[in-house]
Amino acid sequence: MQQLSLDFGAFPQRRGVAAFRGQGACVYCGAMATSRDHVPPRFLLEKPLPRDLLTVPSCRACNHSFSLDEQYLQVVIAKIGHVPQLMAKVEKGGIVDRALGRAPGLDQRIIESLEVRSDGRVWLMPERERILRIVQKIAYGLFTCRYGMRASFGAFSALAVYGPEEEIPQPVVAASHYWPGIRRKRWISVQKDVFSYLFAKGWLLHDPPLYCLVDLHRTLLGVVACPDPRSNA
Repeated sequence: MQQLSLDFGAFPQRRGVAAFRGQGACVYCGAMATSRDHVPPRFLLEKPLPRDLLTVPSCRACNHSFSLDEQYLQVVIAKIGHVPQLMAKVEKGGIVDRALGRAPGLDQRIIESLEVRSDGRVWLMPERERILRIVQKIAYGLFTCRYGMRASFGAFSALAVYGPEEEIPQPVVAASHYWPGIRRKRWISVQKDVFSYLFAKGWLLHDPPLYCLVDLHRTLLGVVACPDPRSNA
């Protein structure tokens, strides 16, 4: 699987793992934390929200730096999803319909992403780098909550995001089973049919030490390469 090269130049400069260990440090850049960032982000969930959502400490600058891409991901999922709660969001008066009304620039970007295929069907071709950026953030937050602050944000790499009709590569499918193709591992569900995730070791030689698989509304599957939680990457 080809790794994507993402540009995170808009982030504050990252510091080493030692800066992440303090409870008052932002997990993304190591600066003083002034807020808590929800893992997963609340915009991906449905009301009523689950109790006791995980959070990580974050500074205001890092928290804000994700907001436009999070809004973009929310719109994309609603546009391509076929489950009732997603379809309701794009109907007149729905949360996504209102958001696009307040952000004509975003609405135009979505329109420019539409493509008419040879069979006459209209497809949305999303800006995958923006989606991958949020998927990487989610995986990092989940990893931090599960294993402790043992790795820097830059040690994670968003590999791919797959839509409803896209084929999942065999290494990812194999990692999601206790034995390849035999017994599927149990996913952790934060909210049924809305958000679930799985940490899984790869089976193949060139797999990363650990995968984080993120299932969003049964519509998008994000795949992130994570460092070995036993190391101090």
